[in-house]
Amino acid sequence: MITKEITIRHHSIGTILPAVLQLKAEELDITGTINTSKQSTITLLISGKKKDLEAYIAWCETAAIGRGATVAETRDRAFKAFYNFSRV
Repeated sequence: MITKEITIRHHSIGTILPAVLQLKAEELDITGTINTSKQSTITLLISGKKKDLEAYIAWCETAAIGRGATVAETRDRAFKAFYNFSRV
């Protein structure tokens, strides 16, 4: 299991993109948190199997572009265990 941090930027996040990101994470058995800031940034802190996280990150890039957003950064983090996927 590994942990990654993903930052997505958009001029207007809204509620659709965070909801879609959460549903896909749950579908892939990825746990973690999603935080939407007032600066139109979504930060995901996610944990899971390497192959699942790689698939999720690739999917996030496609989903973000499809909604006019961009994956600004993906970073490795020290492993953190989460029990589910939740919004902060």
